[in-house]
Amino acid sequence: MNDLQEQLVSEPRKVGYIWIVYLLLYAVAVPWYWPEGYRGPLILGFPLWVAVSLGAVLLLAAWTAFVIRRYWIDAEEEA
Repeated sequence: MNDLQEQLVSEPRKVGYIWIVYLLLYAVAVPWYWPEGYRGPLILGFPLWVAVSLGAVLLLAAWTAFVIRRYWIDAEEEA
């Protein structure tokens, strides 16, 4: 494990705004802010709160892939 840590040149946990985006996306993904029993209009057959939660989860996955691709730099990749 120490060898792996020594080989990393850059890693995402050192970039502050990445965590802010994660917190915002998680806050949107968990439907705590919807009124109890609220369905709203159906989107692709799902109530609005489900569609918003699924969209936020997809954005979380895309954000994670972007962060890993952009910020996770090994010593081998830098050379």
